[in-house]
Amino acid sequence: MQQNGKYGVLLLGGHRTHQENYASNFAQDARCRLVAFADEPDAPSERIELARSLAESRNLPFIPDLDAALAREDVHIVSLCTEVERRGKVGAKCAEAGKHVYLDKPMALNPEDTNKIIDAVAKTGVRTQMFSNIHSTWARTVQQALVSGRIGELQAIHCDVLFSKGHPGTAPVGEKRIQKPTLERYSFVEAKPEMFDVGVYAVSMVNWLTQKRVQRVFGGTANYFFKEHRDCGLEDFGALVLTLEDGITATIVGGRYGWQSHAQGGVRKVHLVGTEGTLTFDASANRLEVFAAEPAFEPPTPHPLDPMGMWSSTQAEIKMQPKQQWIDVGSGDDGQREFSAFIDCVENGVESEMNAEFAAHSVEIICAGYRSAATGEVISL
Repeated sequence: MQQNGKYGVLLLGGHRTHQENYASNFAQDARCRLVAFADEPDAPSERIELARSLAESRNLPFIPDLDAALAREDVHIVSLCTEVERRGKVGAKCAEAGKHVYLDKPMALNPEDTNKIIDAVAKTGVRTQMFSNIHSTWARTVQQALVSGRIGELQAIHCDVLFSKGHPGTAPVGEKRIQKPTLERYSFVEAKPEMFDVGVYAVSMVNWLTQKRVQRVFGGTANYFFKEHRDCGLEDFGALVLTLEDGITATIVGGRYGWQSHAQGGVRKVHLVGTEGTLTFDASANRLEVFAAEPAFEPPTPHPLDPMGMWSSTQAEIKMQPKQQWIDVGSGDDGQREFSAFIDCVENGVESEMNAEFAAHSVEIICAGYRSAATGEVISL
């Protein structure tokens, strides 16, 4: 039952997670009401403290027992931002409790964990959605061009997604990276596996635009920029070559490459190659370029708990100044559109375009990419 005509949202994850932003996005939708934060009783103590901290900042209660929180009748949606390592188990528990689940990206650490969520969703029929860029204005423009047939039959697609954050130039020069075939750990204070963390946007975009499954994967990873990634055994950059159904070729590049490498947040581009023509789409194309007598952007002093500048709260603590060289035109509500689309699916009882089953293929592809990077072989799915 809904209370006061609104969907109650339970928030999992705290400061230094994307819940800092997701909670605000849900709160901005008039159909939603934030109920509480919660976590498992045996969750890492640091994570519990970060969740309590964010709950306090939003004047919401923290429920230390996830089962008790999921039993509440005023909870209809769970916003899931626990560590990636726990998302499979926790996401499945939320779905089994009959709650709709909004999934941070990536939805889980590996295909085995994605299947836990998919199986639970199949039992209860709840709605799910993983965060992606597909509801952005530029992504919809790409989709419209592809559907219109302007380029003829699609032959190839390339997608770049790169984050311009972090202080580059600290990685050892000339040291050959050795990739492990499986990712055993995702969550570190100072780093993330960036072909996964950022590359998931590019892979998801390719999957969504083509609506084709990937059959073969060839990948590579490297450390070009950051000592933090090298010290954690993680890549800061990766590339995948994908063979899709019907012989379509797709390539993606995903990673992180430093504060001053881009005038905005980083490159987001899609290139379509068809039998009748090619088209290139740039998320930063519709912009104002600002020339003023103001100091140029200076990279912030690294925050000891967030040297890569991942989180809004830590950026606020170091008083990071925004980049002002490029100002987007016409895409200011892209983030809110993502969350409104999910609430629409819940309200209308329809599947999201990036539901758990669809999003799981991105995890499968990227994990195959790691195996390929480790062995030098093409991986068949």
